[in-house]
Amino acid sequence: MKDQEMQHAATRQQAARVYNSGLNLLARREHSSQELKQKLGRRFPDALVDKASAALERNGLLSDERFAEALIHSRKSKGYGPRHIAQELAQKGVSKELIKDCLDEKDTQWVRLAVEVAFKKVRTTSRLAQAFSELEDEEGSAEEIREHQQQKFLARQKLSAFLARRGFSSEIVRAALAEEFSLS
Repeated sequence: MKDQEMQHAATRQQAARVYNSGLNLLARREHSSQELKQKLGRRFPDALVDKASAALERNGLLSDERFAEALIHSRKSKGYGPRHIAQELAQKGVSKELIKDCLDEKDTQWVRLAVEVAFKKVRTTSRLAQAFSELEDEEGSAEEIREHQQQKFLARQKLSAFLARRGFSSEIVRAALAEEFSLS
């Protein structure tokens, strides 16, 4: 009987260590359930990790929804689009349904964000800034105007590709460029 009690106490102590380790990870930043389980699974048995994870969720300390909202806010502030964010959430183990609920690609805020990101890129890249600068009608010959239009076209392509790599859909890129760079 003594051995069984000691073994039960040791198991409870180990379960508390797993729970506290999970708590320490969550104190630093939000984690998805899958991400937390992976990190804890490196040090502890799966049964105890599952138990601790369930307890953390029950106590409101572990939430995939809260994690998704925090990651979306963080990535938006860094200029990433909805497709990039959705892919990152999926890699972290967030369900497709939750991703769909949290990210609305049809929201006009994405176009505004794409415009902001595009302007920042133009401001920090001299070739793009030069291509989008206005050419005075009186100053240029027909050849110079044609050359400037070609540069502007290439700059639009580069800007479109950049925004696509940042995770913005082609519809968002088209709308952002048409809205702010008078393109069609």
